[in-house]
Amino acid sequence: MSAVGMKTACVTGGNGYIASALIKMLLQKGYAVNTTVRNPDDMRKNSHLKELEALGTLKVFRADLDEDGSFDEAVNGCDYAFLVAAPVNLQSENPEKELVEAGVRGTLNVMRSCVRAGTAYGVSKVLLEKAACKFAEENNISLITVLPVFTLGAAPTPFTTTSIPTTLSLLSGDEAQLKNLKGLAATGSIPVVHVDDVCRAEIFLAEESASGRYICSSLSTTVMALARLAAAKYPQYNVQTECFEGFPEKPRVCYSSEKLTREGFEFKWTDLDEIFGDLVEYGKALGILPHPACPPDEMSAVEMKTACVTGGNGYIASALIKMLLQKGYAVNTTVRNPDDMKKTSHLKDLEALGPLEVFRADMDEEGSFDDAVAGCDYAFLVAAPVNFQSENPEKEMIEAGVQGTMNVMRSCVRAGTVKRVILTSSVAAVSGRPLQGDGHVLDEDSWSDVEYLTREKPPAWSYSVSKVLMEKAACEFAEENNISLVTVFPVFTLGAAPTPTAATSVSAMLSLLSAKNPERPSSNRPHSDSSRGRPLPR
Repeated sequence: MSAVGMKTACVTGGNGYIASALIKMLLQKGYAVNTTVRNPDDMRKNSHLKELEALGTLKVFRADLDEDGSFDEAVNGCDYAFLVAAPVNLQSENPEKELVEAGVRGTLNVMRSCVRAGTAYGVSKVLLEKAACKFAEENNISLITVLPVFTLGAAPTPFTTTSIPTTLSLLSGDEAQLKNLKGLAATGSIPVVHVDDVCRAEIFLAEESASGRYICSSLSTTVMALARLAAAKYPQYNVQTECFEGFPEKPRVCYSSEKLTREGFEFKWTDLDEIFGDLVEYGKALGILPHPACPPDEMSAVEMKTACVTGGNGYIASALIKMLLQKGYAVNTTVRNPDDMKKTSHLKDLEALGPLEVFRADMDEEGSFDDAVAGCDYAFLVAAPVNFQSENPEKEMIEAGVQGTMNVMRSCVRAGTVKRVILTSSVAAVSGRPLQGDGHVLDEDSWSDVEYLTREKPPAWSYSVSKVLMEKAACEFAEENNISLVTVFPVFTLGAAPTPTAATSVSAMLSLLSAKNPERPSSNRPHSDSSRGRPLPR
């Protein structure tokens, strides 16, 4: 990180495929990043940028390639400028005007902003590149051009470059995209690079003493080889390899990245099988491929089943929703305010994985979960009030927790379809007791000592008590109403999840690095089992 220090990079076209992956990688390497989009308020296209803010300092600016000077603010103060945005409309009726002229004009608009800011780096194509090179030479700008080939693999954006749906047409059967693929394959070679390697190459060249043009290609293949790989690895898609008969068996053209590797760069993605596998997972997430892409017997086990997950903006809940969708479930989830995109943008992204409906519900409101639970086969009760700074924990944690759990349980009874309720409790319902010495083994027969906790009031005592009383109330209600109830006790839960808010266990663990006091979780929000994650110092 010290090599980068406080450097800032501008990436144009932040809702683009390569640009989104580049922003993510720059943030992970410790850069501050400015990016540009036409409309920052369009959350359908920009929700991934809101999530990327959790990785570091990211600012989003409004800019348009057609407007001279509109990139000035974004480029100002930057050490590097990555020119990724470019007009793409392969169906244009006037390509000279809408692609060629617009591309050159837009590139020069950004270059002029770089001159005014005193910044240095670009990525472009043919006339765009020639115009940029001439302008860079005239204005003493250090310009590097990276020439990616067929770029594949997963990126943060929910919108893809043309190479993604074109390659996946082997599996999706999209005739228009298959036609594009055959046209590209007519050259006799399909050079491939993973998007992560493109981003790594761009950052590498920005930081090194490089100059000129660099082809970025990790391997070359043919459409026939791709089709056979797809057919062998994904038989459920019934790939029609015979439609590529007559195409070359071996690449006729090799795209050399020797200049790039001579500079010291090494490709990480060099196996076509691995690149294609990553691409397929990305295609499933985006909905380009039929979901779920698994053998019929595997699908039938969960076919048409629906699960309700409460508290969809929470840490465990968001990961659970993602996994259920990936397994082929339809999912209903609940949040207090579905319109709060700051807390729920990840749910919009998860919709690409399968049927996901977001319902407004509040644990304090009897009946507010009825719509979300109606028609569901399973109900996962994950939401619970957490407020470690509460001045009245008996009311805000314990009573509210029991009342909220019972509200959802009553909704499950009214639904009449719920086969099983899965209550997410916590190890706090097991471990809250005085333990002397070593060698204790706690299991499902262990309970936290409510009398001890309410009398001694150790740190987070009300959380432990609420978990015990919530579970006992749920068990009693389930027995009276003939509901199948299962309780899960997660311990210190760590790892990545879709939500931009972090669980208390994540914040506590990261306090080792962030210099925050780890003794007590820092959440003052009584409505979810999570606290806002703060970025680590850079």
